[in-house]
Amino acid sequence: MNAAAGDPLARLDATEVATLRAVADRLIPAAGDMPSAADVLSDARLRFVLNARPDLLGPLRAALRPELGDDVPARLETLGGEAATLYALQLVIVGGYYTDTQVRDLIGYPGQMALELRSWEYPAYLEEGLIDAVLARGPVWRDPSTGTRAVVADAPQTYAERYAAGEAASSAAPSGEGGQ
Repeated sequence: MNAAAGDPLARLDATEVATLRAVADRLIPAAGDMPSAADVLSDARLRFVLNARPDLLGPLRAALRPELGDDVPARLETLGGEAATLYALQLVIVGGYYTDTQVRDLIGYPGQMALELRSWEYPAYLEEGLIDAVLARGPVWRDPSTGTRAVVADAPQTYAERYAAGEAASSAAPSGEGGQ
């Protein structure tokens, strides 16, 4: 396999990359000390995102197709009717932006860090009920193929309900320890 075949940027031409940077500048413009997404989306950043999510290359290329023209707001308006294509475009831009070291430093995010967990301790966020608000809110992700919000029927509303449901399921399952 040659180097170009393994490089996702080799599948994007200069016009597509320029269009991507124009859209990136529109979606995340420079503000205060923060750079615009166009300033951050170097070839290395794009390569990082597309190597991590090669499934985004096809929809990204569809979002950058030349027949949508050079008018970025009009392009985004058109892509509003193509949820999966718009989602891929946005995800590449946001993924490249927020994984950049400079951006992470500017927002004070050090990246993922190892945490010491003690399985025998009851986490403070449970005692404080912090997770209850998240559970009560329900799912907030969107199905990338349809753009519709997730719906989960009969989801637990509190950690206690979730824990009780898990306990009931585990006590109803056969233990596999023999017996009659």
